[in-house]
Amino acid sequence: MKIKDTGEGIQIYDFNSLEALKIARKLEREGIKFYGNLLQKVDDPKVKEALTFLRDQEEEHLRIFEKLLEREDAEAVDDDGDDVFESVDDGVFLLPQGSDLAADFDKALELGVTIEKRSLAFYLEVVKHTESEEGKNTIKKIIGEERKHWEELKRLLQ
Repeated sequence: MKIKDTGEGIQIYDFNSLEALKIARKLEREGIKFYGNLLQKVDDPKVKEALTFLRDQEEEHLRIFEKLLEREDAEAVDDDGDDVFESVDDGVFLLPQGSDLAADFDKALELGVTIEKRSLAFYLEVVKHTESEEGKNTIKKIIGEERKHWEELKRLLQ
């Protein structure tokens, strides 16, 4: 990983495989928390079902990424609290301004599609700024998982 001050902010780039997986783990944890919070704010059973599906998908991705992390480095799964990625605000789970937090089933799914699209955009940008082939390959695996999730959500919206 390399860190550069651009004059407008800090840029983190060129991730190795372990670092890419830590980023993925962070995003999945944020997603689980995000969808869990939304679940507490809705009453409609169909919306709850959609949000539960989204949260469960994030949990499944987290399990996948943690297994990959274990293969990379057995100690990487242990959080010591000093992981630089935990403090990075990636903006993936920001709600659109004026959002009514998934008022109905379709809006809940649209929100999921938007978030997955942001995740994909984030990882596609990360892979462009990663020089290590090992890191690129890992990020591409992550992109594949996120793309599957995005496609599934789009399918549910039809």
